[in-house]
Amino acid sequence: MNNLIFKSRDELIQINPEDIVYFQADGNYSKMMLTSRKVQLLTMNLSKVQLKLDEQLGLQSDMFERVGRDLIIRKAFIYSIQTLRKKLILSVPNSDKFFELEVSKEALKKLKETQEGTPIKILNEVQLRDLQTRKIYQLHLGHNRFGRKTNSIECEHPIDNGDSKISRLHFDIEVSCQISERKYEFKLYDLNSANGTFLSLERISPETPQPINIGVKIKAGNTDFQLEFADLDKTEIF
Repeated sequence: MNNLIFKSRDELIQINPEDIVYFQADGNYSKMMLTSRKVQLLTMNLSKVQLKLDEQLGLQSDMFERVGRDLIIRKAFIYSIQTLRKKLILSVPNSDKFFELEVSKEALKKLKETQEGTPIKILNEVQLRDLQTRKIYQLHLGHNRFGRKTNSIECEHPIDNGDSKISRLHFDIEVSCQISERKYEFKLYDLNSANGTFLSLERISPETPQPINIGVKIKAGNTDFQLEFADLDKTEIF
């Protein structure tokens, strides 16, 4: 993914979009919070920041969401939306970093409704297939978390195939795309699962993202999955 560039008369800032947790309005300026907890002041208002995201990221700007008048957040980092307490908590995956923000009740209600809707798919092109049941899970830009289906679903893609060795939060496939070249990039994370996530019979570290490609086979519990391009005429989406 290309770096975002913010420039003014006196400075230039380049940053990987994946390192951004949120932007927050600060008068005529904006504060950019990074996953490292570093705060960078940008000499532009939040509307100008949104314009920069749209201009430089294209369709990938969908990884960010405007929340009310004062915030733009990374959607994949949403941990908790608490409308009554007017609190929004963001969490960096695979870390102990949390960010608690005070947000209006109306803005949080709208964000909650958005998150409860169907995620935007990536042009119906990429999917993960359960090789035992043949079910497929269509992927979207950003984080795609997989885990065993329970009464309290904690992930975007609950797995309901009877495999008790799959954790409630097991693994995550992060998808990014260079829109101009239609080039996808994928990273696999183990979400501290009890029985591990495997590539080529090797267990991956939960602390380290693992680059993967189309065709790769992923093992979680007793289930094998394959990352592939979709053939919508032959598969059923769940």
